[in-house]
Amino acid sequence: MRKNRIKELRESSNPKITLKELSEKLKEKGLSFSDSQLYYYEQGKRSPRSKVADDFWQALAEIFNVRLAYVMGVEMGLLSILPPTL
Repeated sequence: MRKNRIKELRESSNPKITLKELSEKLKEKGLSFSDSQLYYYEQGKRSPRSKVADDFWQALAEIFNVRLAYVMGVEMGLLSILPPTL
């Protein structure tokens, strides 16, 4: 499983965002994930089910104001050298 940047983004937020707070922010976007589910996702031990995965990653990109590819940990070509907000 590819390394995502959920934990990095949570901890670099100002102020830092806990898993519980992230769960609440996702609920505001109509997505229901427990903090324990989010823990497994950010550790790369599990992935969201395919029917909600696109919505999950897109919501995280919006919450942290970064590109979708950045939050997912996709780095190839120019994506690895551009700042996350472009």
